[in-house]
Amino acid sequence: MAMRVKPDTGEVGLKQRYRVTNWSEYDRALVNRGNLTIWFDDASIRDNWTPPPPVGRGKPGWYSEIAIQTCLTVKTLFQLPYRATEGLVKSLMRLCQLDLPVPDHTHMSRRASQLSVQIPRRPRKGPTHVVVDSTGLKIFGEGEWKVRQHGVGKRRTWRKIHLAVDETTQDIIGIEVTTADWGDSEVFSGLLDQVEGDISQVSADGAYDTKGCHAAIAERQALATIPPREGAVPWGDNHPRDAILQKIETRGVSAWKNNSGYHRRSIAENMMYRLKQLGDSLYSRTFERQVNEAHVRAAILNTFTYLGMPQSVRVGQIAPAA
Repeated sequence: MAMRVKPDTGEVGLKQRYRVTNWSEYDRALVNRGNLTIWFDDASIRDNWTPPPPVGRGKPGWYSEIAIQTCLTVKTLFQLPYRATEGLVKSLMRLCQLDLPVPDHTHMSRRASQLSVQIPRRPRKGPTHVVVDSTGLKIFGEGEWKVRQHGVGKRRTWRKIHLAVDETTQDIIGIEVTTADWGDSEVFSGLLDQVEGDISQVSADGAYDTKGCHAAIAERQALATIPPREGAVPWGDNHPRDAILQKIETRGVSAWKNNSGYHRRSIAENMMYRLKQLGDSLYSRTFERQVNEAHVRAAILNTFTYLGMPQSVRVGQIAPAA
């Protein structure tokens, strides 16, 4: 078997040192993430907890979609089962002195599959640099300890979460939930369709190096920043991907990544890490509920982002150890 070894150039990589310039605002934003009034605001709940009367005939419902999403948000934040969520929301109603009904756990579970989750998004101020990536969330199977000791079993099953993230504002602007059978490139065009406004650039890893992905990016008149796969050959007809191949052949992969802004794709990887901080498993049993559970997590992450994010600047380099 042939082995590929990166040649030793004698150069030692230097890590960069960064400093957060808005620490006081970011510190306050981290504190506010635990503030229940962000999710359970008295005024908005009092006005929107009950849906408006139906236009035609029929009995009006007791709980609006905002009410159900609020309950599911509390459930996701604290990783509670439905019954415990019902108890917590009832206690919050008493503490806020709100005389409003609370859906029971069976009603929450039934509505969870029908809910149209509202993910907060702020308007874009200009063309967007979109970074795309995917990850997996477990739905059932062996735990980490058993996998480490005995390997992965056949019953270990995942759902794939595909995210499109704004590189500048670092919020989620597109999300798709699929089974593990779907490839990243197959749902790529659906992600871009969710992005509103103009797109200046799309950065993704080699899994998206397909003609379909490049065609979807060209349709939005954006620049594709996707590294070609190993052993890639030109597609001809002056395809933009051929220019990427030429630059990599002339300057090298590292120089191309630095000059093209490809490293900003790490923003998407960071978003995947933040997503799994809310739990690396989906707790719903049906696919429709799993989709909405993932969308609720996206809504939570965007709310966290809008509260405040760190702004860092490079201040120097960390010398390598002697």
